[in-house]
Amino acid sequence: MTTQPHEHTNPQSPDELSIWLRDGWKIVVKHFPALVLIALIADVPLAFISSAAENIDSGLLSALAAYSSIAVITPLAKATAIVAIAKWERGDDRAVVGAFSALLRNFHVLLAASILWCIGVFIGVGLLIVPGILVLVLGQCLMGAIILENLSIKEAIQRSRFLLRSRFWNVLALFCMVQAVAGIASGILEAVVGVFIGGLPLDIIVRVLTSPLAFAPLAVMFLRTSHASGR
Repeated sequence: MTTQPHEHTNPQSPDELSIWLRDGWKIVVKHFPALVLIALIADVPLAFISSAAENIDSGLLSALAAYSSIAVITPLAKATAIVAIAKWERGDDRAVVGAFSALLRNFHVLLAASILWCIGVFIGVGLLIVPGILVLVLGQCLMGAIILENLSIKEAIQRSRFLLRSRFWNVLALFCMVQAVAGIASGILEAVVGVFIGGLPLDIIVRVLTSPLAFAPLAVMFLRTSHASGR
């Protein structure tokens, strides 16, 4: 088994951002079926929650239920992808099985961390918006630190902040770019597939086929920054 060499760049350099995007989307192309399988972890429950939220009379409560569920559940898929990508880069053919096993072993910790992160983001946004953005960005390595480095929630929070504090703008740019790309892809796919089907099945299909475009580069970002720090 061989380990893929990683390019070293200075934090905040444009090259670092381009490497995250390039390597992340290369992995999407190479391992797309497996990443779709991983996406099912988050996107199937999210589709059902989104459908149920539409029946809530209050628009505010409906939006809150939808967005909070996204914030809590989506990181679980990213955590699984981090393990799978790390194993693929080491040449492990059983990467997906190992990734799901890691998710099950760490599920309670990952879920608790995800809920705390979601609460922090919502409180920050509710206060002045900017603190919420800070929590959102500086927590992007939280899941990886737990599932791959076996840290506690407190240690993972400190680890994520340590890895990203010098890379804040690159990580913010990465997050915005991958969400925009996934959103555009979702719109195109929905317009095409929506001709044939609609409702919940359409929502699930669109979500699972486009979310890897977002979470794969974010997973690669953790792996590259962790490697650069000496782990």
